[in-house]
Amino acid sequence: MNSFPQRGCLYWVAIPGEPDRKQRPALVVSMNARNRLAGDVLVIPASTTLRPAPTHVRARRGTGGLPRDSVLKCEQITTVPKRLLSPSALGGPLSETLLEDVERGVLRAMGVPIP
Repeated sequence: MNSFPQRGCLYWVAIPGEPDRKQRPALVVSMNARNRLAGDVLVIPASTTLRPAPTHVRARRGTGGLPRDSVLKCEQITTVPKRLLSPSALGGPLSETLLEDVERGVLRAMGVPIP
């Protein structure tokens, strides 16, 4: 077991500003060297409201340990203190293909043209 959050894995997170400090799955996207050394991590929250959008990436139940079908809301990338993450990941890391889809979603959210 790793002693720091792993890039590409989903964790339960209490996102600051969420009503009632709701816990939701979130994907860690910051690089592992940063995750090991910094006090915070970059995450993309997941939602079970499955609205299609150019910045949303669909993930099926079971993917990375997700309990329900979800979308990763790449436009909501945020930094959270590591103490707000669950101690362990929901499951294993997402596939490289899915992580590449997430990276494209983040670029779209920033207005970077995607070929």
